[in-house]
Amino acid sequence: MLNNRILKRYQFVKFLEPFPKFRLGSFLVAIFCSFLIVIATFTPLSLGILALPEEALVNTGDFFSNLQSIDQIIRILSYIPQIPVVIMIAAMLGPRIGMLAVSLYVISGLAGFPVFASGGGVEYLERLGFGYILGFFVGTFITGKLLLKDTTAAYILKSAIFGVIAIHITGIAYLSGALFFKNESIFVILGWIWQLSGMQIVYDLLFAVVAVILGRFLRKTLWIVLD
Repeated sequence: MLNNRILKRYQFVKFLEPFPKFRLGSFLVAIFCSFLIVIATFTPLSLGILALPEEALVNTGDFFSNLQSIDQIIRILSYIPQIPVVIMIAAMLGPRIGMLAVSLYVISGLAGFPVFASGGGVEYLERLGFGYILGFFVGTFITGKLLLKDTTAAYILKSAIFGVIAIHITGIAYLSGALFFKNESIFVILGWIWQLSGMQIVYDLLFAVVAVILGRFLRKTLWIVLD
């Protein structure tokens, strides 16, 4: 009986605000969320992607008739789930407190704590991939703002897609600007874009949709602490 009453209360709980206001509870959750970004940074996932060799494109019939194992056309990608975690935080905490969680992560890294993939420190600003970290702010803001308007399926999908794209655009703009000032060729720039975005953005988009749904679920589950 008690469990049924709790489930009913959970199902019909309504918020005065779509996202939690800044209070001690939400601040503590923001600190915890900054640790989640650190955990995601150092928890790579091994995912398979389709990688057809040149032979498969030139002699398609012969290649597939002699194909002995699926391993011949699958390459393992080491995927870092940072961006979906950031999107989840935005969906749970909103644009303001979500960006606070991101700020705690970025400030800690620039202060010298080894929370970034290759350590920490102010010199990390010179790394080509730092633009993606700056993009966390943009993605969090966009995702949170879209979910302020509505939390229907269409807005969940839109907030995930726009949030991920915003992060990648910020990262690409940062590395392109850095390489441009170093007088690197367009082929070098495109190579770096493929290396840092490439297949990464495909998985980011897929996992980000799940992340937004999970973030909204956690928003509801933690309502006693956050409200």
